[in-house]
Amino acid sequence: MSVTQPPTDAPFGLQPNVAAGLAYLLGIIGGIIMLVGGGTNKFVKWAAAQSITLWAVYFILWFVLMFASTMIHIIGLLFFPIAILWFVLWIWTFVTGFQGKEVRIPVIADITTSIFKTML
Repeated sequence: MSVTQPPTDAPFGLQPNVAAGLAYLLGIIGGIIMLVGGGTNKFVKWAAAQSITLWAVYFILWFVLMFASTMIHIIGLLFFPIAILWFVLWIWTFVTGFQGKEVRIPVIADITTSIFKTML
C-alpha cells in the first residue's frame, strides 16, 4: 500500500507558507506565477496579489519621480528614501510570508483589494 501526502491547495503542490514567501520574494513575477499557478488558498492568493500591487506601485512611483526629477532636480532626492522603504517592505513581506503570517500593508492592501476583489 502506498502512502501519499494529501494535496495542498497552494500552487504547484507547495506548502502555503512557501508559496506565499516565494510570491513576495520573487517580486511581481513571483506574484503573477503564484496567482495564476493554480490553487485555491486565500492566504497564497492574497500574498501574490499584494506582491503584484506592491511592485507595480513601486515601478509607477519610480517612473513618476524619474520624469519629475528631470524638471525639478530636488525631487530626485526622494529616490533613496522610497527605495529604502520598499526594500524594508520587501524583506518584511517575504519573511512573514515564509512564516505563514498574513501581511496587510496600509494603502497597498486597499489598492490590492480593489484591483483583485474578484480573484481573492
